[in-house]
Amino acid sequence: MASPEIHYPRLSSGSESFGGCFNIRIEGEDSRHTLDFHEDRKSPVYNARNIPEPPPPPGKICSKSSTTHRGCGKSDTVPNETRDTWDKLFKDGYGADVHISTDNGSFIPAHYTLLRIASPILGNLLQQSKVKNGIRCINILGVPHDAVFIFIRFLYSACYEEREMKKFVLHLLVLSHSYSVPSLKRVCIRHLEQGWLSPENARDVLQLGRNCDAPRLVVVCIRMIVRNFITISSSEGWKVMRRTSPTLEQELLEYVVDADSITQ
Repeated sequence: MASPEIHYPRLSSGSESFGGCFNIRIEGEDSRHTLDFHEDRKSPVYNARNIPEPPPPPGKICSKSSTTHRGCGKSDTVPNETRDTWDKLFKDGYGADVHISTDNGSFIPAHYTLLRIASPILGNLLQQSKVKNGIRCINILGVPHDAVFIFIRFLYSACYEEREMKKFVLHLLVLSHSYSVPSLKRVCIRHLEQGWLSPENARDVLQLGRNCDAPRLVVVCIRMIVRNFITISSSEGWKVMRRTSPTLEQELLEYVVDADSITQ
């Protein structure tokens, strides 16, 4: 079975910059294939010189329970009992026929049919995996175990804990993109835009947004960088970016010049 390996900036917190890269890998047996991930420099978002106003934010994607602080997916027509049933199926692991190994050496039980329907990429990889004693074993590596747990749980019930989403939102954004789960990607982008994004991390989130094909998030990050350019450009993270990605620095400087010319 082939094993996609996708390189992203290493996630960091606070004002730290991405120091290197982390890989998300899903493996069966004897898997060594590597998939390179490149930015599309022909993209209108990449080459735009004027910073457009971001489009209106999407409609409410998830709701929050006042008693359990649990967020749920977009459809409010699904009864809570149904969501709870799928959530319980995931947490109990009853009848699981898939074991997903993670970075800490443990595994998450899951169900082949559900994963195959929820994520076409996971489905293709699971279909190619070998079955041993009725169990398909795969690895999702390169992100914390808890992030993988939240990701798989979302595939079952579209539910998550708000505090966990805030803690692992960047990892979940990468997972949602890597395994083609657009509903989770929308949730992650909404959380980033509505409170998580700051001048300290906007530069890093900008790079991640490009890698994850999130153009609206990229625009929001660029606007924040332009508005807070003096503070951001004097940070250690900017100095790191100047060494590692001079093209991006030049592009952001051009955005700042364009913004200044418009205001004059």
